Amino acid sequence: MIRRAVELGVDCSYVVALLPGAPLADSCADVVYTGKGALIWQPDIGAWARDAARLLRPGGHLVVYEEHPARPLWTWDLDEPRIRADRSYFARRYVSDTYPGAGAVQWLWTLGEIVNATVAAGLAVRHLAEHAEPFWRFDGLDAAAFRGRLPNAFSLLCGKPLGG
Repeated sequence: MIRRAVELGVDCSYVVALLPGAPLADSCADVVYTGKGALIWQPDIGAWARDAARLLRPGGHLVVYEEHPARPLWTWDLDEPRIRADRSYFARRYVSDTYPGAGAVQWLWTLGEIVNATVAAGLAVRHLAEHAEPFWRFDGLDAAAFRGRLPNAFSLLCGKPLGG
């Protein structure tokens, strides 16, 4: 994004910060972006959404591109996607046994919980989409799950109302 902004001559600043708890002023951002595996490290999805909303100026947008919450349910099987009997879509967390986070505790949020957290934080959902394209690409792995049969990612666009 930075390279593209420079190419277009857009005058903007990029700030990298951890949410929640970013030491930034309220209403300081036109866009807050979260993505590529950030939400699995959030033990409190509501606190994340509230802090993102706090940082946005009225009329600003939260942009999320993340692994689909259903993705941890199936295996990396090379022939057919298989649902793992040891995982639940509604579990709060699990210990990863797959690359790249082997051994790490990952927090799980359903798509509904993520969307509802942004709405509860005062943001308006503008767009939500689920994507079949691979979220992560590992050494050319072309599992059946990555061929359009199951969701691998989602994108969410929320806006902060002009009055708030």
